[in-house]
Amino acid sequence: MAISNSPQIIIAGCGPGHPDYLTMAVQNAVTTAEVLIGASHLLDLFVEAKATRIPVGRDIQEVLTEMETHRQRQMVVLVSGDTGLFSLAQSVQKHFNAQHCRLIPGISSVQVVCARLGLDWNDLRIISAHGRRPEVTANELKTWQKIAVLAGTNKASQWVADMLEHLGNRYYAFACENLTWEEERIRQMTADELRNTELASRTIILLLDQELAP
Repeated sequence: MAISNSPQIIIAGCGPGHPDYLTMAVQNAVTTAEVLIGASHLLDLFVEAKATRIPVGRDIQEVLTEMETHRQRQMVVLVSGDTGLFSLAQSVQKHFNAQHCRLIPGISSVQVVCARLGLDWNDLRIISAHGRRPEVTANELKTWQKIAVLAGTNKASQWVADMLEHLGNRYYAFACENLTWEEERIRQMTADELRNTELASRTIILLLDQELAP
């Protein structure tokens, strides 16, 4: 779909969404943008940018189609967290061909939560339950001591609660909301509390073997 003499599409990881966690590489890339694409809260990070703005909603295909009309211009796509972790970057690369895209990595909220709890994440199992039901069983999860679930919906919290019950008493669950924001909150929760508590849309639920819990 991409035209060979068109500028590369820059896909920029914006971290957890707080300005303090933007890299200079991303900020420099935005200064070159003629077209800026991203969720509203990411576009709001760059109010000074003069670029044409394309907000990203639920219909990703509609956004990709609109991007085609700007293919001769310098486009910068803003994505949450890191470009390589359950990111819009993959849809853009698939549509326009990966060789016509340049990725700038960002700080993932997974990195943030591990830093908050003083954990390394060399052996962390990362699962997305945001907008999808993970195809993983409790027996598979038992082989991991650290499990990070990208949540943020009631269905995701319900799924984690079910897994927590199936895993027995071995794990603690930590709901980590709005990481890096003023509303940031990290609290230990039971399966029942996960089912009955409305968590923020920006939530990671960490399942941690009790031997490793802070």
